[in-house]
Amino acid sequence: MNPHLVIYCVLTLFVLYALFEKLDPRFDLSDGGCRVSYVYDGDTVELTCGGNTQTARLVGFDTPETRDAKCAAEKALGDQATGRLRDLVKSGVVTLKSQGHDKYGRVLTELAVDGRDVAETLVSEGLATSYRGGSRINWCERLAQ
Repeated sequence: MNPHLVIYCVLTLFVLYALFEKLDPRFDLSDGGCRVSYVYDGDTVELTCGGNTQTARLVGFDTPETRDAKCAAEKALGDQATGRLRDLVKSGVVTLKSQGHDKYGRVLTELAVDGRDVAETLVSEGLATSYRGGSRINWCERLAQ
């Protein structure tokens, strides 16, 4: 194989990778230029940063489902968690701390309002459970107890 062709291919790939990183639609939350533009449910929001939007999964907690709830109790608590998160993000200064991306391409982020982690707030109010990955709890079983 021609060594000049190998070098050309490697350099081309490097340039394409560098361009991809520059044009990547994922957000750098460290600059503080992002805002929560929509609350989907108790642990998923839409972020708007510089005119671009992306779905973000909030880390540290899990709330009941609202769209795919397995029982009425799960849906009801999920609706309460969603409403509470909407109230929280409107009530003070929101800060975001990126934790990378999940397998679905969503931003993973910690979210705090006036310096208080919303995970702690929702868990302490009984609207969420602590969650660090792995299997999710069965909300219907938990709420039936």
